[in-house]
Amino acid sequence: MAALDGITLPPRWRITSRLLAGWPIDEDHLLELWPHGRDEDGRIRWLYRLSHRTQAIFSASDISSPAGATPSTDTLISTARTVLSFLTLRPGDTDAEYFEHYTRAQRDWCESYAEELSLYALDDVCGYCGEGHASPGCGSVR
Repeated sequence: MAALDGITLPPRWRITSRLLAGWPIDEDHLLELWPHGRDEDGRIRWLYRLSHRTQAIFSASDISSPAGATPSTDTLISTARTVLSFLTLRPGDTDAEYFEHYTRAQRDWCESYAEELSLYALDDVCGYCGEGHASPGCGSVR
């Protein structure tokens, strides 16, 4: 298993060319994550980038881990699921204001891919194998 700065990457993950932890969600989507300091409450702030093929769709550092979290494999998996849950919200899932600042490319991506990718963020069903565990750490698919 690959490790980056002491964090063992989950199965299927890799170190990307930007030296971030990369989760290849499917053939076309890559979610990159890395701890990016701490916020004023001491929570880990995460840098993330979701790409479709080679085009970045979302990139920010506005997600933080719960208080007391430490950089670890479990925290990485939890953060990946949280980020993907937010990025795959669609109109009707939450208030319309949530989408006010989306670019045209983000809205188009959301319409085309968000519903399918939201399966990989579920707690109780793996988007890869259908078993009852989180998708980001699935090792049953090679």
